[in-house]
Amino acid sequence: MIDNMHLNNDLIEDKQIEKILFRAVDLFKKTGLTDLAEKWDRILKTYVAKKEIV
Repeated sequence: MIDNMHLNNDLIEDKQIEKILFRAVDLFKKTGLTDLAEKWDRILKTYVAKKEIV
């Protein structure tokens, strides 16, 4: 039971990190900071790709 809770918490945390990164990209695009949006978008894509590998 404890192992399942730990895995569930990890999944929730991963989704929260992904959501924060996505929102940062969206915010930078809306405010016209395209350079930052592109950099954070690369960070988001790298994070998602690493998460799929593990």
